[in-house]
Amino acid sequence: MGNSRGLSSEEEAELARSNKKVKDSHHANFMEDNANAVGGTPWMADTGIAQASFKDKLVGEIPGAYRQAFDFTDEMEEIPEVERDISSLREGLAAVRLSNDLKQKIRAQWTKALIIKVYGRSMGFSFLQEKIMSLWKLRGRIDCVDLGNEFFLVRFSVKEDYNLVLEKGPWFIGEHFLSIRPWVPNFRPSASAVSSIAVWVRLNELPIEYYQVEALKEIGSTIGTVLRINTHTALESRGRYARICVQIDVEKPLITVLLIGNFEQPVIYEGIHRLCFSCGRIGHRKEACPYIIRPAQPPCREETDEGDKAQSSPCEKRAADSATE
Repeated sequence: MGNSRGLSSEEEAELARSNKKVKDSHHANFMEDNANAVGGTPWMADTGIAQASFKDKLVGEIPGAYRQAFDFTDEMEEIPEVERDISSLREGLAAVRLSNDLKQKIRAQWTKALIIKVYGRSMGFSFLQEKIMSLWKLRGRIDCVDLGNEFFLVRFSVKEDYNLVLEKGPWFIGEHFLSIRPWVPNFRPSASAVSSIAVWVRLNELPIEYYQVEALKEIGSTIGTVLRINTHTALESRGRYARICVQIDVEKPLITVLLIGNFEQPVIYEGIHRLCFSCGRIGHRKEACPYIIRPAQPPCREETDEGDKAQSSPCEKRAADSATE
């Protein structure tokens, strides 16, 4: 109070840093107020300056969303098994009929098992087992089985560990999505595929009024099933951006732009490897895209009619053109 002494350059710098911290803390409270306004659930969090790992940025879990999004409840229900009609079998085909009691007996040991697969990367058995043990931090032991086609079976000795892994996803090894599904009878790796993955999408320069839980959920749901929501303030960059973790179908083209009101909002996908920029699908490069429709070359025609000797076939023309080039 009443101190008229001038501030040194060091004191002025310290005062500026203090004011900056106050502004950042007010900004964080503003985001917390928005989260509390919808029931106090920590949907969003400000990660600040600290550099967190890819998995650490999965904040603001939506309760039950991951289980619901990947249809785990439906898969775990007892589904009546429909067997083929064996009244007429082709030659060389024999039918094996197991009693219901025997089926229950041989399947009971796998009721606490999950089928996992790392999307977008091949991993050896020992390396993957070491990674998931470090990632999940389980109470009991697990048994791992290599099923082939990069699918692995993980059987848990403790039911709580099984529930934790199933419900606390999505899980990532590095930046690669770890696909998880409950074990089901008659699972065959060669006939199975990973159709859904969880990815982070970034909305750069999203107008500030959309930083509400309801608004971000609505925006994210146009891309896929919303799993988690996170906001981030990068002090080193300009403006803000929102991050939304969504479930997407890899068999469908990716949505790259959203029309919000009268402006177009670009959608940036994080951590996606081998993205095809031709068809928008994941799993291959543009150069090897199987969905590109290439113009068909006219078939070669053998000239059998003596009256057509003067007319060259398309194959001969292409061969002549290539020879002169």
